Amino acid sequence: MATSLKSLFKTVLLTSLAVTVPLVGIRFWGGFEGAELAAYDEFIRRRPAEKPDDRIVIVTISDDDIEQLQQYPIHDGTLAEALKTLDSKQPRAIGVDISRDVPHGLPAGRDRLTQVIQKSETIITGCLLSTANHPGSPPAPGTPPGGAAFADFPQDIDKIVRRTKLISTPAQSNRRSRTNHDCNDVRADNELPSLSFQLALMYLDGADIKPDSTATNQIQFRQTVLRRIDPQFGGYVRADAPDYQLMLNYRGADRIFREISILDVLRQKVDPQLIRDRVVLIGYTSEVSKDELNTPFSETRSGSRTMPGVVVHAHAVSQILSAVLDNRPLIRSGSNLGEVLWIFVWSFGSGLIAFYNRRLGLFLLGLVGTGFALWGICYGVFLAQGLWLPFVPTLTAAILTAVAVRVLDLASRSGYTQAIYEQIKDQIQGQGASRDRRGDYLENLVQRARIARQGQTAADLLSLGTKPEPLATATPEMQALYQQIAAQVKADVAKEQATRQNAIPQSGSPTGIAQPRSSKTSRIQNLLSRAQQTRSAHSLPAEGGASLESSSASNEPHD
Repeated sequence: MATSLKSLFKTVLLTSLAVTVPLVGIRFWGGFEGAELAAYDEFIRRRPAEKPDDRIVIVTISDDDIEQLQQYPIHDGTLAEALKTLDSKQPRAIGVDISRDVPHGLPAGRDRLTQVIQKSETIITGCLLSTANHPGSPPAPGTPPGGAAFADFPQDIDKIVRRTKLISTPAQSNRRSRTNHDCNDVRADNELPSLSFQLALMYLDGADIKPDSTATNQIQFRQTVLRRIDPQFGGYVRADAPDYQLMLNYRGADRIFREISILDVLRQKVDPQLIRDRVVLIGYTSEVSKDELNTPFSETRSGSRTMPGVVVHAHAVSQILSAVLDNRPLIRSGSNLGEVLWIFVWSFGSGLIAFYNRRLGLFLLGLVGTGFALWGICYGVFLAQGLWLPFVPTLTAAILTAVAVRVLDLASRSGYTQAIYEQIKDQIQGQGASRDRRGDYLENLVQRARIARQGQTAADLLSLGTKPEPLATATPEMQALYQQIAAQVKADVAKEQATRQNAIPQSGSPTGIAQPRSSKTSRIQNLLSRAQQTRSAHSLPAEGGASLESSSASNEPHD
């Protein structure tokens, strides 16, 4: 038992460590980031769509609206009329996801838009933060100082939006802006909220829920903490997350929120109860606007993986409201140490499966089962708790460990197979033992093979005592192994005996020289030998020049 545990330690535990350590290093340097993000997207896609969030309404500007209004971009006066109508229906917040950095339409419309925004306490207009390559875009006219909210979303290297910002600051730009505004003010204390976060704050404020901060400077609403992600969150390695960010917990790919056409708003065809005490977002859903963002979904309502920006904002608002009011889990990840232990545990477990399932069929079945079990657990935990566990590096570690353990096990077993071969060969060549004694010996070999399968080395096997174990108690696999080795030994011994037999010299040979192995060579040697004897018995006279005919006649027998 102690030897078996020692072998288990060497074979499985050390192999698991040897596999886990370099894989964790590869993961730390970003070797699995792309694959882990792809697995994350698959989890997002496979989640069942959640029920619509009726706290949010989207006012859309579609291609049909643009065609009927004959306006693109939508004119300032038209936007001002839609906002005034919506504001009169007493929503808690209105978010404008439409750029108004330059006038569109008549100057009177611009003035009307400015007045509507200035007089409203519920309208929040979006802007774009300045970056190294972009000077930023100002909010709509009439936005009070400090009232801007940025509409930017962080994108990963594959241009997919998986995260959302809550608070950020403008960055120094290489391009000069024509105007100075809150969204390109690079002062360190100029922290701006995102459009979605500001709308969520206003809705929760209407329910008398105020934000607070934890000891670690995390945003908290009652018992719900919005834990910011770091650059190494989940499958990320060096995510661009210097500001306050969360993973974007989408509710689904299709129409999750109530949508109202801007034409219905302008024509007063909207029930006020659909707007009252809700968050209203207004923005483009038309293809011509190209206000589309890539998402983890393979296909959305437009038939591609893109989603209108205003809809993505709605998902960002909904995840905060749902987390605070409905206890819907936010997407989170474990600690770095916890994820390393997770990978090691699965690596060690797959090694155990390979160690105890030595038949190829069971080994492959165990490997496939491990993969499905890992995927099921990762997906189930993500679905129920929003916990993002490392799947790809864990699966890789499990497969590599299982294969390595099996290879080492096969190499180890080849040692005791050779030991059994040598023992059987010695017994067959030593034919003096009795039949019963040989039976005991063979039974003992079966015992040796069994113990070797339990982890013994070839040296331990050969040093086993001679007390036999009944052959009938051997497993079918052991009996088959013994029979296979014994058959091979008998064939090899028979071949060696035949070789030695051919090497024995022919009886009566005057030379006493062993005959060659080749039958052809033996015949030639016999012919030469007989010819030599014939010449000795019937040698010709010295002067003889008799013909072959006379010599032949003299050798004929006489009557």
